[in-house]
Amino acid sequence: MAKEQIPGSRGVAGYLRVIIFVFLFLGLLVGGGVMGGLLGLDIYLLTTLLSLLSVLLIYVLRTGLDRESWISLGWRWKGFEKDFFAGLLMALAMLGTGTCILAFSKNIGWMEVKWTGESFFLSMGLMIMVAIYEELAFRGYIMGNLMKSVPPAAALLISALIFAIFHGSNPNNSWLALVNVFLAGVLLGMNYLFTRNLWFAIGLHFCWNFVQGPVLGYEVSGLSLPSILTQIQNGPELLTGGRFGFEGSILDTILSLIAIAIVYFIYKTRKNPAA
Repeated sequence: MAKEQIPGSRGVAGYLRVIIFVFLFLGLLVGGGVMGGLLGLDIYLLTTLLSLLSVLLIYVLRTGLDRESWISLGWRWKGFEKDFFAGLLMALAMLGTGTCILAFSKNIGWMEVKWTGESFFLSMGLMIMVAIYEELAFRGYIMGNLMKSVPPAAALLISALIFAIFHGSNPNNSWLALVNVFLAGVLLGMNYLFTRNLWFAIGLHFCWNFVQGPVLGYEVSGLSLPSILTQIQNGPELLTGGRFGFEGSILDTILSLIAIAIVYFIYKTRKNPAA
C-alpha cells in the first residue's frame, strides 16, 4: 500500500509526529498529575485538568505541526451516529455477558444498592472526558498519523501497544490486564481502521468505563470509584479481574477477541481499510 501524501505537513512523517506527541503527552500526564497532587485535586478535578490540557495539546499539534483540520481527527458526527450507539451496545453486551457468567457461577455478588445522584453524574462526566481525550490521543492522533507512514494493520497494533503501555502504571496491574488493555486498544481502533471516525470508539470507551465502575462496582483499570452496586468477589482473580476490574479477567480476553472478530468481519465485507 502506498504511503499517503501529507498536504501542508512540511515533510514531517506520520511516525515522527507520533514520537513527538507521545513524549509531550507523557510529560503532560506526569506533570499534570504532580500539579494535581500539589494542589490537592480529587480525581474529578484532576481528570478535568488532564482532559483540557490533553485536548489543547492535540489541537495545537494537529493545526500547527500537522497542518490539518481539527475535524480530520475523526470528529464528523453526521453519518456516524449509528457507530456511536453501536459502540455503546457492544460495551453493554460484553460487560453484561461477562458479569452474568460471573454472577450465575457465584464468582461475584453484590452487597447493597446505593444511589447518590452527585457521585453518579460526576462519574458520568469523568468517563465522558476520559473517553474523549483518550480516543483523540490514541486513535485520532497516534493511530491516524501512523496510518500515514505504515500499513493500517501495523498502525492499529502499534497504537494499541502504546495504549497498553500508557496504562501500565495503573494500580493493581497484571500481565493479563495489560494484554486485555492491548486488546481493548485493538477493538477501539478497529472501527477507526475502516472509517477514520472516532464515534464508535468514544461510545464503547465511555459505556465500558461507566457501566463497569459507577454502575456494576468493578474497579476501572485499577481505580475505585463510587458505584450504585457494591460488589463482592468470591472467585479467583483470573475470573473476576480482582482489584484491576473486569479488564483483568480471562473472560474479558475471550469476549474482546470475539468482539474484535465480529467488528473486523462486519467492516471487511463493507469496505477496505482507510488509507
